[in-house]
Amino acid sequence: MSGRVALVTGAGVRVGRAIAEMLGQAGAKVAVHYARSASGAAATVRTIAAIPGGRARSFPADLRDPGAAAQLVRDVVDWGGRLDVLVCSAAGFDRRPFEAIDRAAWRDMLALNLEAPFFLAQAAAPALRRRRGVIVNILDVAAFHAWKGYAHYAAAKAGLAMLTRVLALELAPQVRVCGVAPGTVAFPSDYPASDRARVLSRIPLGRVGRPADIAGAVRFLCSASYITGSVIAVDGGRMAGSGGVL
Repeated sequence: MSGRVALVTGAGVRVGRAIAEMLGQAGAKVAVHYARSASGAAATVRTIAAIPGGRARSFPADLRDPGAAAQLVRDVVDWGGRLDVLVCSAAGFDRRPFEAIDRAAWRDMLALNLEAPFFLAQAAAPALRRRRGVIVNILDVAAFHAWKGYAHYAAAKAGLAMLTRVLALELAPQVRVCGVAPGTVAFPSDYPASDRARVLSRIPLGRVGRPADIAGAVRFLCSASYITGSVIAVDGGRMAGSGGVL
């Protein structure tokens, strides 16, 4: 990754932050995108800057806004002089019954989880082609396994899974496009103990994931020069145990 420029969206928190920091540790110059997590993005930049030779800068953008994706890519290329890696980690998450999903909630989920990666890839394609770069989309096992209460979220992530495959064809051979589908990564602090036990019972490896687990898969795909169009489930084996197919 030494000398490469990586744009990681949603890099101020959780998985996005872990990805940005791991790519920085690997030698990449990292553009740290954030929407609302300014303090988290600043912390990510400080962590990378503390690495010998580490270079990073934060870039604010609301990716739900038309034109924001293209402007973000222009700003990053102006700063870094090139773009080698695009990681689409920024996402929205919402749980509500199907009949309670109104148009605003539906549009919000698609804007963050599907439209933003689409238009980021479109804007970044010329720069990535010049560097024979890679796009890594962060999905969710919900793209492949149905759970009640997440119709709009799951539909958006399923769309992103197909977009990953289509773009792998559209942008080949100059640009590779891959995906990582995390399973459960940490529990919210208010998650009931009984529900935690139920989730853990369905994970063959017996634990939830850590942000570093997802970051490691992204780091691998950035250098896996003969992989494109593939989605890696990083879920402790949950998809295998449920009979899910990627």
